[in-house]
Amino acid sequence: MDDAHAAGLLVHAYTCRPENYFLPRQLRNADGDGARNVAGSITEIRRYLDMGLDGFFTDDPAIGRMAVNQC
Repeated sequence: MDDAHAAGLLVHAYTCRPENYFLPRQLRNADGDGARNVAGSITEIRRYLDMGLDGFFTDDPAIGRMAVNQC
């Protein structure tokens, strides 16, 4: 992200999803691959935002809003 920002570019992620299957292993819960994991999804989005991500797409805007509100 630093390189993209240095070049004057914005960085957006596509697509943040709350199912365990799509989350990094360390953020998954024990409810199975297809289970919704709101806490894990918020943590993932927060990590990206803390790294300087400028925006993101998500299948669940309510979860995205919760992550942004934690700023």
